[in-house]
Amino acid sequence: MRILILGPQGSGKGTQAKRMASSRGGVHVATGDILRAAAAEGSELGRRIEPILERGDLVPDDLMIDLIRERLADADAFVLDGFPRTLPQAEALDAMLAEIGKPLDAVILLQVGDDVATGRLQARSAAEGRADDAPAAIRNRLRLYHELTEPLVGRYREDGMLIAVDGGGSVEKVGADIEDALSQVGVRSR
Repeated sequence: MRILILGPQGSGKGTQAKRMASSRGGVHVATGDILRAAAAEGSELGRRIEPILERGDLVPDDLMIDLIRERLADADAFVLDGFPRTLPQAEALDAMLAEIGKPLDAVILLQVGDDVATGRLQARSAAEGRADDAPAAIRNRLRLYHELTEPLVGRYREDGMLIAVDGGGSVEKVGADIEDALSQVGVRSR
């Protein structure tokens, strides 16, 4: 199982990626978590990316590919969450996955409206106090999603890899819908 999960911030990507990785026996590769951990550590990398994260902007492609390559080196099964976010990143990811012999099996798109995404992000901000969930950062992140990440939907649809799932339901309902969809296209656990 090598799955990419897409959707706007607040669509439930992280929650569903963790569930899939746990139930199907894979590694959850959450680029946002990796980046936030680096920022919290105060490393050189962390100091470089912290202001980028606080603005809700995208981290440079070359840095992201290097981080992902490192995380996937020993993973046969994975759910990739939070990357790619642009067409050039998708091309770089595909090239890197081909190079290491681990092409994607499927791409899950969690579909939610901006109102649902914003409400979820505001609730998460209140619960966790994440700087990238501040109102200005939320607006910027959703704008960037629509401008830069939504074109990936068409790209993966053309490749025949896209599975669209309504992400607006309960965690359990969305998870069940994802499992049903993966079973229908023959993506099995590894």
